[in-house]
Amino acid sequence: MRLVGLILFLSFSEAQDLQVKYVSAYTIDFDWGGEVESVAEVTAARGYLRFNGKLNPKRWIFRFFGGERGFIIITGTDNSIGYNAKRERYWVLPYGSMNMFADMSLGNPSKEKTEKTEETSTTQEPDEKETSKREDRNDFGNFIKEIFKDDTSTIQIDRFLSDGTEIINGFRTSKWTTTIYTKNNKLVIDEWVVDQLLLKDSLYSYLLPMITDDDFEDFTIEKVSSRDFIRQVDSTYSLEASNESIVLAKLLVDSDNSWIQSASFEIRELYAVPFDASSFAIPEEYERIQIDEDSDEDAQEKEID
Repeated sequence: MRLVGLILFLSFSEAQDLQVKYVSAYTIDFDWGGEVESVAEVTAARGYLRFNGKLNPKRWIFRFFGGERGFIIITGTDNSIGYNAKRERYWVLPYGSMNMFADMSLGNPSKEKTEKTEETSTTQEPDEKETSKREDRNDFGNFIKEIFKDDTSTIQIDRFLSDGTEIINGFRTSKWTTTIYTKNNKLVIDEWVVDQLLLKDSLYSYLLPMITDDDFEDFTIEKVSSRDFIRQVDSTYSLEASNESIVLAKLLVDSDNSWIQSASFEIRELYAVPFDASSFAIPEEYERIQIDEDSDEDAQEKEID
């Protein structure tokens, strides 16, 4: 069935150029800062890519740190474009760059880059880097260890599939519930999944020719996944093979060791429309600023301004 759907999509896309839009959101409720929402919008067509990220702290005292940034890459051009929607400005960088934070280093040479590079090169052997790649890229990969780090009880894992299906954001889903717990600590993950996301596969086909493998993993790794959490606490636990995609995941934590009370992930939008070049353009009112070329490779882990 999946193959038939893919053939139909490819046949339709040959008749007219299409672009795919994918919107996902992560929400984390921190003990110290309240709820913070991060929304990622990816729009892609053959030879075109736009990423737009929004950071939305819910507590008014932290809203100063909110913002909206992004980048645009178009095959056949000499440059990429980064932009800051909050400041209504943009900058031009070498082709392929995905630096959305170059303006934060405006006129300031980055020492952070050198220090980070040196630290990374000396802390892990090549084999360790390869085997832990997914774990390192998962934002929640280490916090589960903190929950159970001083717990001497045997960690228990319960996992079951609910009967029936539910419609979530337009997708017909099945629901998995996973509970990882001891007497003093508990983690519950509810996941609504689908067997296939046809348009997401098509989106990936647009992304792969334009970005590196590592960057591609940043786009595709789900940050709230019961499978990853289970591997963290019990590498011998038997998990059934699955190609399911998560449409919605909710994480609840009951532990004095956790700095997160809850978290969630969801796919809010996934659809295809006829190609529109204006989707990959910078608004005319944005001001162009000059960026030092050395800032192009600055770490993109800084907060959105």
